[in-house]
Amino acid sequence: MSLPKIAQLEFAVTEVAESAETQTVHKTFAFDFDEGDFVLRDGKLVELTGIEYLKTWIRKALRTIRDSSYYAGTDYGSGHYSLIGRNFHPDYSKSEYERFIREALLENEAITQVENFSFSQTGSRLTIKFDVISIYGATEEAVMV
Repeated sequence: MSLPKIAQLEFAVTEVAESAETQTVHKTFAFDFDEGDFVLRDGKLVELTGIEYLKTWIRKALRTIRDSSYYAGTDYGSGHYSLIGRNFHPDYSKSEYERFIREALLENEAITQVENFSFSQTGSRLTIKFDVISIYGATEEAVMV
């Protein structure tokens, strides 16, 4: 008994390797940040791709403290938390918030630019808005500290 002809096909190794390298799939699971849990539909996790994936990834990355024990040694998360409660000149603080946020987000290869930062203070809360340009399109995001 011999194998069918389909099992005897040969592929060049370089063809297979090249196609695997060019296809990066970005996906995550929907997360309800208010409830602090994943979103379920019919008992299953809801998968996100494209711009919705990116929005969720951004929120997760900016809520994660860089070099926290779970992510120690990685470049995941943001260092902007180190500025909270510190008394620096407002111009310095704004430039550092921009730098920390930009560094955190540009770790994702789908993001090409982070720009147009704006700051608004309400009482002790600072809201930072910015635009994220990616391979999936643009989105306006915000973080409150």
